[in-house]
Order: sequence, then C-alpha cells, then structure tokens
Amino acid sequence: MHVGRQLAWFGLGFCAVTLLGFMAAPRVAHAQGTPTSITTIIPPPQGQALTPRTRGLPPAAPAETLPRRGQTAPVPIPDDPPATPDTAADAGDDGDTNGTRDGNGAPGAPGTAGTDAAGTPVATPPIVGQRPALSDGDLSAEQGPTQEIDGVIVTGEPRGPQDGVDATINDTRSPDDIAAFEAPPAGFDPQLFQVEVDPILDRRPERLFRFEPFDPRGIKLGAFVLLPEIEFGSGFYSNLFRSSRARSDFVFDVRPTARLVSNWRTHALEFRGTGNFSRFIEFSTENDRAYTIESRGRLDLSRRTSLEALVSRDVSQDIRSSINAPLTAANRADITTDRYAGTLNHRFNRLSVQLRGSYSDTTFGPTDAIAGGTISNRDRDIRTTEEAVRATWEFKPTLFTFVDTAFNQRSYRAAAFSDGILRDSNGERYRAGVSFGNSSQILRGEISLGYGRQRPEDGRLREISGVLFDASLAYRHSALTSFLFSARTDVTETTLANSSGAFSRQIGLDIRHGFRRDLIGTAGTSYTLQEFTGSRLSEIELRTTAGLEYFLNREVVLFGRYQNTIFDTNDRGRSYTGDEVRVGVRVRR
Repeated sequence: MHVGRQLAWFGLGFCAVTLLGFMAAPRVAHAQGTPTSITTIIPPPQGQALTPRTRGLPPAAPAETLPRRGQTAPVPIPDDPPATPDTAADAGDDGDTNGTRDGNGAPGAPGTAGTDAAGTPVATPPIVGQRPALSDGDLSAEQGPTQEIDGVIVTGEPRGPQDGVDATINDTRSPDDIAAFEAPPAGFDPQLFQVEVDPILDRRPERLFRFEPFDPRGIKLGAFVLLPEIEFGSGFYSNLFRSSRARSDFVFDVRPTARLVSNWRTHALEFRGTGNFSRFIEFSTENDRAYTIESRGRLDLSRRTSLEALVSRDVSQDIRSSINAPLTAANRADITTDRYAGTLNHRFNRLSVQLRGSYSDTTFGPTDAIAGGTISNRDRDIRTTEEAVRATWEFKPTLFTFVDTAFNQRSYRAAAFSDGILRDSNGERYRAGVSFGNSSQILRGEISLGYGRQRPEDGRLREISGVLFDASLAYRHSALTSFLFSARTDVTETTLANSSGAFSRQIGLDIRHGFRRDLIGTAGTSYTLQEFTGSRLSEIELRTTAGLEYFLNREVVLFGRYQNTIFDTNDRGRSYTGDEVRVGVRVRR
C-alpha cells in the first residue's frame, strides 16, 4: 500500500511535468483569411494614403510605425478602407507568422508592411486612434511624446473600428486601461528582487502572479529605495482553537511591512521587516505576536561569479492543531527560528553551477499549563544544517534544465519526552527538473521530480523515504488573468511516540483575475497530506480561499478575504472545520 501511494504520487508529478512542457512549447500562429471566388481580385486594390498638410509645417511623412501606446495622435487616412488579407496560398505567404506578405500579397493587419501592384513596398496605415491588440510575448510599441499638429484636436477617446475591418485585431481599451497593466509591464521589477539564495524559495514567480494596476513607487533614500506598507484589518474565526469543539471570536490586527533595497549597478543589498500583531476580543491567549527581520546581500565577484548571503530571525506562535503541540497548554508557545544561508554562483557559458549551504536553529518556548505550572518544549528544539549543489543548463533565457542534490543533518537538544528516543537524523534529496527563468512575462518558476530519504541515527526508528515533487510556477494567461501552481514534498519532524517523522506532501493552485483595472479577485485551493512513519496516524488538510482587492489609488487598497479549512485525521477527536473572514485596508508608498 505504501509503495502504491509512492507510485501514484510519481505518476501525478510526471503528468504535471509533461502537461507544463506542452504549455511552455512555442505555438505557431497560422494565417487566417477570407475564402476566394472567381470574382476575387488578386492582388486586391489598395487605397493611396493622402499626405495631410498643415499651416506652417512641411508635408507629413507617411506613417511607417504603429501609434504609440496610450496615445491617439492623428495618422494619414487612406481613401479606401484597407483590403481584407487573402489566404496565404493565393497571396503568396512567405511562411512567417508576423502577418506580412511577400511577392504580390496583400498587407496583413493594420500597421504591417505590404507591396503595391508594381512591387514597391508600402506601409499600411493603422486605424486612427487604435493599435493592434498585444498578445503574450509581443514587444510593446516604444513610448514617447508625439508632436501636436495645429488645427487638430486630440480628445484622447478611443475611436471605433473602420467599416470592413476586423475589430478583434485592434485594442479598443482606453489609454488608462492599457497603461494600468502594461506601463510598466506588470510582474517584473528587476531592481526589487535581486538576492534569491534558494531557487525553490525565489519570490519572483509569485511577483508575476500578483500583478497589480499600480506598482508602489517607494521612497528614494540615496542609493536605496524604501517600500513601506501597513495593513489594518478585522476578522472573524468560527473555530479559533482548531478543534472538534468549535469556539468563535473576533479579532483586530495590524501588519506592518518595510523593505529597503539597494539601487546599485553592481552588488545588491536588501533589508526586510514584517510583523503580525493581533488582539482577540474574548480569548487573549490566541493573540499573535509574530515578526520577521531579514537581511540579504549579493557580492558580484566577476561577470560570471557572485556570492549571496541571508541572515534572518522569525518569531511566530505554535499551531493548536499540531500533533506536537501540548494538549494541556493554556497558551501557545513562541517559536524562534534563526537562519543563515549562503550561495556561490558561477556560470560557464550555458552551464551554471550553484553551491548552497545553510544553518537554522529552531527553539520552542515554554507554555503555561491549564492546571498550573509550566510545560517545557525543549525536546522539540532542533538544529539543521544543509549542503546542496545544483547544475543548470540553459537552452534559452526562458528554458533551463537542472539537477539538484542536497544533504542535511538534523540534531535535537533533548530526547523526546514521549518515548525517550533522541531523533537525530541524516537526509538526502535528489531532484531533476525544468526551470522557465525568473524574467519571463508568461511562464516563470520551476518544477521538479526526485527522491528523498531521512535516516534516524537511533535504530529503533524507521527510515522515511519517498518520491519528491516540488514546484513554484506562475503562468500569465493574459494581461488580466494569472495562475500560481505550488507543490512541496519533504520530511517533517515529530515527537510522536515511536515515530521518526512524517512524509508531507502539499499541492496548491491559485487564480488571480482583474475584473476591472482597479478591482482584482483571487481564488485558490491547497491540499496537504501527512503520513507518519512508525504510526498509523495520517492527516489531511483541504484549504479553500477567495479574496477581493479594490485599488482606490496607488497608495490605498481595500481588501476582503475568506478561508475555509477542513482538517481530517484518523486520530479521534482532532478533526475540525473552520472559517475565517478578514477585511481591511492596506496603505503603502
């Protein structure tokens, strides 16, 4: 049964990798035209563009480029509407997919080049006040001011399509709507995310997923940019203690965030601080006092070599539904994690090699017992070191393949109170996968398959092993819709009697869609399965979320969020269902 589950997870991961490979493959655009008949004129007649004259100005040159994005500058108007392109076979299509024709073919979409009856190249003027619709991967037209012409009034309103021209090939949005999602291109700001020590934790895929109509401007402080943000919210929890006996409560919280990033031509430095402070009306023992402080840096040793480092401290509170949390605790224990990580990157032409190392120290504070006294959590304190090497081969800037090998050593400060066994262990992880880069505007992130195992040093505990499936992948379906696919597989620790740990698998999918330029909705679901080795215990968590964000302007955002959690376990009395609702305002600069 255990082997069958591993094979099922391996098959699921293989299908996902294959499907994403087909999605990432380049698609060939086929020319579309109108059917011909015996009355069709080949080549079709073409109107001659008039050269408008204005007082005091020389004759205007023929238009050879598309109108600039978000502008409605006047362009030459032909006597007749552009002729509809004929089929590729009759018009002599050269096989290219950019809409142009050779020989005696008719011009393609407005703004593309064609030839007249004599074979002389001519430019087909675009429709007044419009531009061809942009597709994913198309390069945007160059931006810049245009010279106003005396006697012509530019209203800035989009004009309707000309008669006889397919309206679907033109972008009919207003200039404001175009600029909201394309100026600057949403989802990629190379100056803000320059230090990413661990590839699977790279923040840039989620940056592509979380497109917004406005990017924060920040506050320039010399050679740095400060990005402050704060959230004020209130919420309702239907099952605050995450137990089979549900008790509800209301909460007020504040979540400040600040990032200070360098704006240097070489090297990079970043400081970040976040907090989550909440106060419940009835159960003050569940108040959050969490925060994270972090510093990242990158040293460019040469054009091909760089050194990255990270130092962080994270403080949070224990989770009531955890199998390791004391059942008789009156309050939640503080969890403090100090992490130090370093990465050496070197590039040999298309081959890149990365060496990684990290050290983390996690401590669990004591808690007060319901019956009085103090409960120690010292047996849960753990120190972890990890060493890894990754080799990556670049096929093109948006397609890489890699292999990754990692080793870890886990050490506990004390034997488990449940069975007196010290749970020190050593682990291995082997992964191979595909990366789509971190700068693409369509598909960004990575996905991998592999094998991992964790071997306890005490022979009384069983080895944990299984198939690994990891992913962090953002897909931009259009300017208004994006998807985020995530998956993590690893061995989690436990102090459960006679158990060496749990093999944890998590998979999730999130969708983000812009209903309007200032109204964005999100929806997502995640599934987590934990199977404990040496015990029959298994846990399943299904989480569903939905949210809405309304951008009043660049600095103020109103939001609402709903989350439903279903936790199911074969440990009697620990299954539960809970709902959370949170609304608030986000202020940033």
